[in-house]
Amino acid sequence: MSMLAFPRRIRDRVQGGLPLAKLTTLRIGGPAQYFVEARTLRDVADTCAAARECGLPLHVLGGGSNLLVCDEGVQGIVLSLHGMKRIQAFGTKVQVQAGANLSALVAACSAAGIAGPQSLAGIPGTVGGALAMNAGGRYGEIADYVASVIWISPEGDLQSLYREEITFGYRSSMLRSGVVIETVIEGTAGEHAQLVARARTVLQEKLAAQPYSEFSAGCTFKNPKGQSAGRYIDQAGCKGLMVGGAKVSDRHGNFIVNRGDAKASDILELMQQVQRRVFEAFGVSLQPEVQIWPGRVLLAA
Repeated sequence: MSMLAFPRRIRDRVQGGLPLAKLTTLRIGGPAQYFVEARTLRDVADTCAAARECGLPLHVLGGGSNLLVCDEGVQGIVLSLHGMKRIQAFGTKVQVQAGANLSALVAACSAAGIAGPQSLAGIPGTVGGALAMNAGGRYGEIADYVASVIWISPEGDLQSLYREEITFGYRSSMLRSGVVIETVIEGTAGEHAQLVARARTVLQEKLAAQPYSEFSAGCTFKNPKGQSAGRYIDQAGCKGLMVGGAKVSDRHGNFIVNRGDAKASDILELMQQVQRRVFEAFGVSLQPEVQIWPGRVLLAA
């Protein structure tokens, strides 16, 4: 594939070999074969069509906060939605584009007197990425507030889906298979000052418990049903383990941090060590929550 396979109107925004490390919160990763930053729905549709016509994988980049890009980089097209950030509140609903930061959504809801999404405070990344993985925490997940979603389906169709048509799971959703364009988030009526205070409280809890000042991809592993991955990791003696520049955080066992010079291979090896120790100690197979490009399966045993 060459640049000529892209529609003329977006060719000047297609970059070949763009390093992805600085676009991820781990600050790790090789280059994208092709990188496109979309500004409009048409940009997204044209990029999706180019990927289908050329038989190339399409990878959608949100805030890069739940992502490990391997050292060799990514074949295919990486599509960034950072240029699509519009947020508009009306009543107890907010229409928000996929590239908007989740923190901006929370702030907009608080400013508009919309209660509910404050439970998502402190979760990094974009709204589109949050929908794809059904991001959440101890106070709820984004699926709790979704009224509808506009996306491009895996078949390339632009569709509007109501909440009941969308399958959400624990840190997963059917939306990962396509490209989210925008969503309508719905809460209930609230008082501005109380909502701001609520969001601040939730954020401060996260800041106190998690290593936000370090380079990480957020929680590394999914919580086993009814259990805490972090607790298993702590009890298996994994805190402080290191491989190269990668380290299991001393503050929270379910965070692996880049000490500054880690490679993706260091992170992957450390993830496998943690999986192995937890499995040997408790018979529990921890499954990665962090997304790995290109995809691969890590097993505990």
